[in-house]
Amino acid sequence: MPPLIRISLLATLLGGALTCQAQTQAVPLDRALSVIPAQQQRDQQADLLNRTRQAVQIADVPIRRPAGRAQVSLQPMFSSQQGSWPFEPFVNNGLFRAIAGYQSHHPQAVVISGGSITLAQLADALRDPRVLRRHKDGYLLSYPLMITSNGGLILEGTSLYLYNYSGTALINQGLLSLNQSRLEGWTGEKTSDTDRAYRPFVVSWAGSATQILDSTLNRLGYNANLSQGLSTAISTQQAPSTPPANVLIRNSHFTELSTGVNLQHARALIEHSTFEQQQQYAIDLNNSQAQLLGNTIRGVENNSGIRVRGQTRALIKDNLILSTAKAGIEVNEQTGALLLTGNRIGDSRGNGIQLRNLTGKDGALMVVGNLISNSQGSAIDGSEVQSLSILDNHISASPEYAISLRNALPLPGELALTGNRLGTIGKAVVRIEGIDNVVLGRNQYQGKPLLQNLLIGDLMPVQSLLLDATVRQDCVVQIRRTPGAGTPVPLTCTDSAMAR
Repeated sequence: MPPLIRISLLATLLGGALTCQAQTQAVPLDRALSVIPAQQQRDQQADLLNRTRQAVQIADVPIRRPAGRAQVSLQPMFSSQQGSWPFEPFVNNGLFRAIAGYQSHHPQAVVISGGSITLAQLADALRDPRVLRRHKDGYLLSYPLMITSNGGLILEGTSLYLYNYSGTALINQGLLSLNQSRLEGWTGEKTSDTDRAYRPFVVSWAGSATQILDSTLNRLGYNANLSQGLSTAISTQQAPSTPPANVLIRNSHFTELSTGVNLQHARALIEHSTFEQQQQYAIDLNNSQAQLLGNTIRGVENNSGIRVRGQTRALIKDNLILSTAKAGIEVNEQTGALLLTGNRIGDSRGNGIQLRNLTGKDGALMVVGNLISNSQGSAIDGSEVQSLSILDNHISASPEYAISLRNALPLPGELALTGNRLGTIGKAVVRIEGIDNVVLGRNQYQGKPLLQNLLIGDLMPVQSLLLDATVRQDCVVQIRRTPGAGTPVPLTCTDSAMAR
């Protein structure tokens, strides 16, 4: 906004804000206002951003191909005995029931062990069309397939279709690698003869590796535990020290999955990939370390585009997230460093970024340089959030609030809210309640003069003082909860742009 227009708008806004200030002078205030030297504040934010970037970095995700030609066998599947743990989570989710509709004997699975094998080699080894046969541009698998910890299945330039009505699934403890390939659920002309939903899925257990390069996953998964598409997890039967599952996804396409990628106990790099028409989530992170870079998410039917939970460290950068049923990015009960930067979020039917129950964080949560527009809720909506930095974002066209942060009880910690452009908002621009320490400055507001408060909640009694200091004088102000602070007085900035 040009300076003259900004100052003119500020004068009009201050008229309304001063009226509000006069009406609230009789209310005891517990906010102490002080100016932070501009260079000090810039240095602090730069240091925090650098430390957060370092905390969310991950080393290269190792993908190692088992040496030698794998052995292939058909082995019985048991639901509750020694060695059956890779199958046990699926006893009650429809897998064994679907198998029983196709296999007339005790359920069997294809087992790959002791080396790597391609899809063509696998077909030659099995020589059984009821298990695996040529189909379209690749092969059709009709049995569950398990890759042991020393085995690997390699798909290169081919397609693997997983038959929906035979209990097909890929259960990976070793290596599953797709390069320029396709993995797709296939229905054919048969209709389901069971009242329980089932679609083929992929699960990779802790200690495994999954690589998907320039490939497509289509029509996989349904809304059941570890069966939602491509999932990783650690079993209760695995030692807690088992390394996380390694996942590398690059330049790939996910369409019509229940959840595209559901990661628990994983180390993952997902970049330059597209997620379209997902049902629950595009990417769901829990107790994992991940980098999500340059991906596109279009259309999530029931929930959010990206969800982050648990002890997760993540860099979520330069993603395009459009048309989600809830939030573009949802962070819930998460601890660990988290950096959301350079993302473009639009057309969310909920909030753009939604933050919930982040009171035990042991790392920085930073929302930096994102573009958030056309959310049907607020652009950034948080509750029970302890510490947060919202820096240099461009937020517009939300019918609720640009930024709304509400804690039921005051929480220690700091909210830094600087350098943002906030406009075309339906209600107040910024609502803050229950945060002990707020740092405010260098924000540009586009409001509706005399009709709209810019700052409400805990900041409303000092709105006019804050706007005068942070907009007219262009300084950075700290607002700290201080019982008995008394009535604040106007601030004078000595190192602001206007002072210079």
